Formats: sequence, C-alpha cells, structure tokens
Amino acid sequence: MLLSSLKSFVKDHPEPDREAEDIEQEVLQEVTSILEEYETHKRPGSVIPSFFKPKAKPQSLRILVEREARRRKDQETLLLSEEELRNIWFLMKEMGVETNGEVRINYDGFSQVLSRCRECFGPQIEPYFKAPVFLKFERDDNGCISANQFLNYLNLRTTMHQNRLELSAFDIDNTGSLTTDQLEEYVKSLVSQVPALSDMQPDFLDHYGRIAVRKLLFFHGKNGCIRIRDLVNSIVLQELNELKNTQMQEHQLISNWFSIQSTQRVYKTFLALDEDMNGLLSRIEFTAISNGTMSPLFISRIFEEHVMRMRVVQGRTVHRDEMDLLAFTDFVLAWDHRSHPAAIKYFFDIFDLKKQGYISPAEIYTFFKEIHYMWVHVMKEYADLNIYDVVDEMLDMVKPKVTARITAEDLSASGMSGIFFSTLSDVKQFYDYNYRENLLHQDDDSGS
Repeated sequence: MLLSSLKSFVKDHPEPDREAEDIEQEVLQEVTSILEEYETHKRPGSVIPSFFKPKAKPQSLRILVEREARRRKDQETLLLSEEELRNIWFLMKEMGVETNGEVRINYDGFSQVLSRCRECFGPQIEPYFKAPVFLKFERDDNGCISANQFLNYLNLRTTMHQNRLELSAFDIDNTGSLTTDQLEEYVKSLVSQVPALSDMQPDFLDHYGRIAVRKLLFFHGKNGCIRIRDLVNSIVLQELNELKNTQMQEHQLISNWFSIQSTQRVYKTFLALDEDMNGLLSRIEFTAISNGTMSPLFISRIFEEHVMRMRVVQGRTVHRDEMDLLAFTDFVLAWDHRSHPAAIKYFFDIFDLKKQGYISPAEIYTFFKEIHYMWVHVMKEYADLNIYDVVDEMLDMVKPKVTARITAEDLSASGMSGIFFSTLSDVKQFYDYNYRENLLHQDDDSGS
C-alpha cells in the first residue's frame, strides 16, 4: 500500500528541476500523512498479537513497584499490627476471667471481643474469631479457652502471613514456588532490614546469598525450587526470622546459620581448604577438613555422588575431583544435621554402593574396614578390634525391618542415623563412640 502510494505520488508530480532536498522533504511529509491515515482507519483485528513478552529483571522498577503494591494490599487484609494485637489482648482480659495468672474466656466473651474488634479494625478481623478457631483450643469444664494460647496463635498466624507475603513478592510468575535465584534475591533483600546483617561488606553479599539459601534448598528444595507453602511452616525459615530479634547475643548469632558470623565461617573454611585458590576443592584439599580422620573411601564417595547430582539435577559436566562452594556447603549442612531426613538421603546414597535401595552388611564391612585400618595405624589403638562385631552392632543398633537390609526409612525410624554415618566415615567419631562411657565419666568428674 505504501509503495503504490509513493509511486502514484511521483507519477503525478514530475518536477525534475526541483532541488533534491525539497523533493525528499515533500516525500517525507507524504509518507507521514499516509501512515497517520492508515493508523486511523486500521481495524483492531488486523493487529498481530504479541505472543512473547520478555520477563522483567528481578530488580527492575516495574517489578519493585508491583511487589510493593501487592505487599501493601495484602498487608491491609491479612496482617495484624502490634497495636492491634495489644488491643485484642486488653479486650480478652476485659471479657475473660483471670485465674492463677492466666486469662481464660468462654465463647460468649470471645464473640464480644470480635464485635469490639470489628468496630475498631473492620471486617477483615473476622477470620481470626470464627467458631472453628475457638474449637481448636482445649476447653475447661466451664467451656473456656486460654487467652494466652489464643494470642500466641494470632502471633504465629500473623508471622506466617508475613512470611507468605514477603516470599510471594519474589514469585514473579505466581507459580507458588521460588527458584534458587529468587530465593537469593529474597535473602539478600533482608540485609538492609535486619540489624544483625547491617555490618555485611558489599563484596560478601553474593557469597552470603548463596550460602544462606543452601540451607533452605537442602531441607526443602526439589529440582532447585521450593514451594512457598513449605517455607512458610519451615523451622529453617523461623531460624532466619530469629535474626530480626534485636536482642540476640553473640553466641546465638554464631549458631544461627543465616548470620554473618556463620556464613563467613563456612566461606573462610572453604577458602582455607582451597590451597591453589582455583575456587574448587580437590579430594586431597577436602581431606584436610577432618585433619585426616575421614576414610578415603568415604571422601571418594562424596565426590562421586556430587558429580552424579550435578549431572542429574543441573545438567552440568563436573570433573570427578572438584567440589565448588555450593557442594561444600551442602556437605557441611548434611554433616551438621546427620539425623535429619535430608541428611539421611544425602549420606544414604554414599553408603549404598550397589544402588540397591538398602545398605548391606557387606557395604558396612567395606566402609568400616578403612576405619579399622585408621584405628590401628592413626589412632594407635588395639588391633584385635573385630570388624564383624562392629557390623553386627550397627545392624542391632538400626534394627532394620528386613534382616540385613538397612533402608533410609530404617535409619530414620531408629534415630541412630547420626551415629551410624559417623562411625563408618570418621575414625575420630568412632573413637568417641567406642569410648563414650569413659568420656561420660570424665565429664562427670570434671563437673563435680
């Protein structure tokens, strides 16, 4: 259409003596006129729809505005402020009866509190005071519930709502889950809000995000994602929320995985082991983590399973003798929580040499044979320790449902997974287990 119009225009205006600039200017005006007329008369149905819109970057202005707008809207309807919680408590005391320092309230008083709260806070308060909520609590002979327990319930529910809102703000596509990158953005966003993290150096922020998020992923992750509903009720997320307490002591910060002190400890340990400073740990470098008390077979299996996980989960090609910071962090988490189901799965794959779904006496023997060698030659202990006796002791300790076949479920049910994995992987751990009664007596003597 445009081309034919231009040809017609040239044919109807043969002026060879005009300046080239004048002709070009007139052509430009005619083109503009034709396009404006086309835009005015074109039908909506003739427009080609857009099938792809690129995702906005996590920290783009649009995403930040949408995130804040959503947070404020939901906060108005779901969250109770500290002032509202205080007012509810005063009303509960007014409508209830205080006995032996505890306030108790019946359903009639409970309903009156709702009426007063509705006047003060609006109808959004009603879900907290429904009859099924009242019936959740244990009632005494007079049909009263504990007002203290109800207030704790309100606090917990408010915290859960707050967590859900904060996490959902990073779920850009509304999938109900967060990816690793989104989790890192969430964790790093807390740095400016939490006093305990305010001293973090900018050059450590990315390392902090990666290390902190590994605990969330280790305990709740699946294929690099975590469902928000799993996080909301997570003890691990509660640990992160504890950092918001401005009264935390130094020893509490050190033991909190998400603190600067804890994440720096992991990072500095990794750097100390990485002698060639290439950002990866070799098997030899990793061996130094236990001062040489972990068995070579155990370390070898850690690396082999790490390679398998990277290929299956991330599709990465990983050299069999390398371990990056994230893999090292996963090992630290597993070793520190050897009785947790996530750690049981981590270590079970290492000890299940034949991939049969269970650990056999032969596999226990294979691992402990190396511990026995280190027991004699490293610890300089008695050589007549019978390997088969230890194998039998491990089986008796776990008590598998099927004789001589220890499954992950057996280890979890026994509550002995920590001792099982420790004694078969580290000679120092076996030493402590073998002499546990003597060590216990020493502790009693030193405390007396």
